[in-house]
Amino acid sequence: MQTVTNEDAAGRRQPEPLGTLFRVVFGLSALSWGGLALMAQLEHHYVEREERLSRVAFADLIALAWMVPGPVGCNVAVQLGHALRGRAGAWVAGIASVLPFFTLMTLFAIFYRTPLIHAIASQTLLQHFSVVLATLIAVTWYKQTRALVRGKLEWSAAVLGCVALFYAHNAAAYVVMLGAAFGTGWFASRERDTRLAVSLARGDYRLLAALSLLLVLFALPVPHRYELALLWPRLAGAGMTLFGGGFSALPVLKILFVTPAIGVSDNDFTLAFSLSPLSPGPLLNVVPFLGYLIGGWPGALIATLALFLPSGCLVVLAQRHLHQLKTNPRFEHGMKILRAVTTAFLAVAVLRIAAHVPLKPIYLLTALFSATCFAKLKVPVYAVYGTVAVMCGLWLAFGAPSG
Repeated sequence: MQTVTNEDAAGRRQPEPLGTLFRVVFGLSALSWGGLALMAQLEHHYVEREERLSRVAFADLIALAWMVPGPVGCNVAVQLGHALRGRAGAWVAGIASVLPFFTLMTLFAIFYRTPLIHAIASQTLLQHFSVVLATLIAVTWYKQTRALVRGKLEWSAAVLGCVALFYAHNAAAYVVMLGAAFGTGWFASRERDTRLAVSLARGDYRLLAALSLLLVLFALPVPHRYELALLWPRLAGAGMTLFGGGFSALPVLKILFVTPAIGVSDNDFTLAFSLSPLSPGPLLNVVPFLGYLIGGWPGALIATLALFLPSGCLVVLAQRHLHQLKTNPRFEHGMKILRAVTTAFLAVAVLRIAAHVPLKPIYLLTALFSATCFAKLKVPVYAVYGTVAVMCGLWLAFGAPSG
């Protein structure tokens, strides 16, 4: 197994200047709608064009990014920066990958709170946006199940995960479900004699202890009077449960933000996820929007750091032990079941969004149009939202009944 070192990354050229690294990653992130798009552009630039990394080395970065929680595209950018320029490069690349969508989603939140935007964002438009969002999640769920859910054990885990999530009413259920999925895969593996031998430094143990503490804080029930005070550390712990991509975060983030103590409404939350595909970056770019609604610019910044920083630290830590992780069959089997269970987050997200949309022909037509655009025509997400918004405006302008 080829490991990624600074010498491998540098290849035939001098080390990448930090300024250049920031400029390139920032520019690619600003033009990437979704984590997969960012990964593709990073590979094109640094593997094919600049030859800073070999294809095998970059494939290792992608494989590890799927193994740890958090946004896959940003995790790859952090690893790439670490491979090129060490810890400083990881920080620079991580900030550059987050900054474009942080700025745009915070601006969305600023204008959303103005009277003009509240007047424009009618209930009818929000429900049509909810239909588009549910359709986009459903198409994503279909693609993920085809890629990740194959054997009987994976299908059983996915179905049981749907049932568990449908009846779950607290954060601990997510942690227990994901832990049980990985444990089932670990113990069901046919390889019984392999051991996961990883040597950790003292600083590594401290980092893992801190992340575990945040995870426990998220999982444990918190009295209502402490929900706001503990929101950001609990958000950091929630990030440790997000293995299935941005859409999988919908039920996890909703249980944190949509409470009387926090003050984010269902409409605010749904609109955040509806605006998310209009901005570059992963679907987890909703976090700055929600953070701004709670605490302004400081809230947007703290929320973004809380969700993205722990996974970035974890992926850099895991990169140093990539060889042991990928070559252990029991670990990989556990991850297979874990990935299968994460598809349940998408399925339940669709059900919960659809439950709040009236069963009327106009919304079914929007769903059919969205499904055709996403699944067959490969129309960009922002174009679908824009078309639906224009059609909804014309519908309202000609006196159609709202709702």
